[in-house]
Amino acid sequence: MFHKIASILLFAAFALPALADDIPDQPVSLIPADGSLDGWTKHYGKAIPPKSKWTNEAGKLVLDQSRNADGGDIVTAREYTNFVLDFTWVASKSCNSGIKYRLKDFGKDGAKVNYSSDFGWLGCEYQILDTANGEEKNSDGRWATASVYSVFAPDKEKKHLNPAGERNTGRIVVLDNHVEHWLNGEKVLEYEVGSDAWKDAVSKSKFYRDDAKAEGFGENPAGFIMLQDHGNSITFEKVEIREIR
Repeated sequence: MFHKIASILLFAAFALPALADDIPDQPVSLIPADGSLDGWTKHYGKAIPPKSKWTNEAGKLVLDQSRNADGGDIVTAREYTNFVLDFTWVASKSCNSGIKYRLKDFGKDGAKVNYSSDFGWLGCEYQILDTANGEEKNSDGRWATASVYSVFAPDKEKKHLNPAGERNTGRIVVLDNHVEHWLNGEKVLEYEVGSDAWKDAVSKSKFYRDDAKAEGFGENPAGFIMLQDHGNSITFEKVEIREIR
């Protein structure tokens, strides 16, 4: 497994490592070419209603809050384990959104929790936030774009975020316990799930408080991928995945 990690760490300007046996040459788009939302569901596999704030417009996933329709998060129909996820987004002014991965149910029937009666669906989140016009609630960057929301902040020196209305590109690399976040061609964050640094950061996050303990948060090896509806409009122009076998 070391050779895979070593190769992935050699990413430069979003170039993929030359591991044909491990990573496909061609990514698989998670945006259907036929204009549908096939491959995406609501939580618990529920169908997305025909009238939805989410639409597939010419190969772009658009969340339009001005539509008088059903909203909410959308989730991949299947789980993923190890992968490279590349995506491009254009956020609206004051947008708060994100992509969650290794998503699992921490509700009543999920892991051991102590958070009212239903913690809901949780996963590590690549945060998307219009910092210029919105509110970054944590000054140390753990709520900023490309952070692991509430857990780890991205490297401020390497982070270059284009403003709302302009295109940004991201990448999430997940390989066993090793995870990377990229933003506009730069690796801005990497971490190891289960490490001392991980355990310490989670213990200080919103996922582990006296009234909110999501035991095992982020430690499940597989999970769904989720596009978040946090009440703001956003367009995902590209969402492509390469599974690492």
